[in-house]
Amino acid sequence: MKKKEKKTSEISEVENLVLEVETQEEEKIFTKEEVDTLLKEQKESETDKYLRLLAEFDNYKKRTQKEKEEIKNSTKVNMISSILDLDSDLAIALKNSKIENEGLNILVSKLNTFLKNQGIEPIQTDTYDSDLHEVISVLEIGEQKVIDVVSKGYTLNGQPFRFPKIILGK
Repeated sequence: MKKKEKKTSEISEVENLVLEVETQEEEKIFTKEEVDTLLKEQKESETDKYLRLLAEFDNYKKRTQKEKEEIKNSTKVNMISSILDLDSDLAIALKNSKIENEGLNILVSKLNTFLKNQGIEPIQTDTYDSDLHEVISVLEIGEQKVIDVVSKGYTLNGQPFRFPKIILGK
């Protein structure tokens, strides 16, 4: 038993010595300049962390806003695609109609107004643009021009999402 008590007391002494050394290090006295320098460094570090966090949050807000817009536009395109097929069909019906149909004209006008209100506009097909037009047929006529538009193309907020299908003359 005495050996055990002796070991326990030796361990206690060692622990006390370690505790004393730690206490002395903690109680180190700093000069005013050292305190100012340490506080300034800590302030700069915390300011830097804050600014980085603020910038990261700002980037997060921008990224989520952009993702919301992309989802909104994608949903709009998916929902309106069937309506655009109707618009193309009505344009073909008007083009091939032998008599003037006022009801059909009103319907086409209202449909075009609806599409414009949604940010959807038809792509021009007067002059050929290889970046915007999908050529489905080429006819040799001696000059390069759009002969016929088989299917209209559309842009959503200025970005093309359905390209017009044309017959091109060369």
